[in-house]
Amino acid sequence: MSLVPDELLIHADCLAGHASPTQTDLRRALSAAYYAVFHFCLTAAADMVVGATLSATPEYLLVYRSIDHTRLRGLCDQLRGTKPGDVPVKLSGGFGDISQFARVTYNLYELRIKADYDPGATYSPSEVRLAVSDARQAMAWFASSTPEQKRVFLTMLMFRARKD
Repeated sequence: MSLVPDELLIHADCLAGHASPTQTDLRRALSAAYYAVFHFCLTAAADMVVGATLSATPEYLLVYRSIDHTRLRGLCDQLRGTKPGDVPVKLSGGFGDISQFARVTYNLYELRIKADYDPGATYSPSEVRLAVSDARQAMAWFASSTPEQKRVFLTMLMFRARKD
């Protein structure tokens, strides 16, 4: 069974919600917020390709583990603007809420890197609670996207377009 995004967000809420959270608590909460969205994407991709009912199979694990942070960050960077950059697939109705999802996911990734690797970074509980809320909103935006938008996003996440 994959990591459950909602459980990661509950964990982040707990870490940031202490009466006096430490910087370690706040850093781990930021990391958990990003990882909730990351595992949300992995699950969505594996569910689309293999099917949610086959989550215990080697094929599901293969798809689930095929996506890395660099690819997710890069795709989100392409799609996060109001006019998504050079993407291999154009949608007649645009990417809609997927663009918002990409913007927040990109920001969460950057926060996670800073929280995990910048020893001088400090965070306030309100800043971290906002990031956790953003992670929830990102997943809601993804969920409210059209089936075509989700399918195209996940396909681009799993496969790179060749530049011939």
